Amino acid sequence: MHQAVGMVSVQLGVSVNEALIRLRAYAFGNSRQLDDVADDVIARRLRFE
Repeated sequence: MHQAVGMVSVQLGVSVNEALIRLRAYAFGNSRQLDDVADDVIARRLRFE
């Protein structure tokens, strides 16, 4: 999870707190589990732009 938050933070150029909010929002908005979204970010199947 922490690695995914760091990756999203760098991708979007935002703080880690904001990156976590974005991850949670994406998971909620797409009816997915947060851990599954994080796994996709780490595996580079999902990128935030």
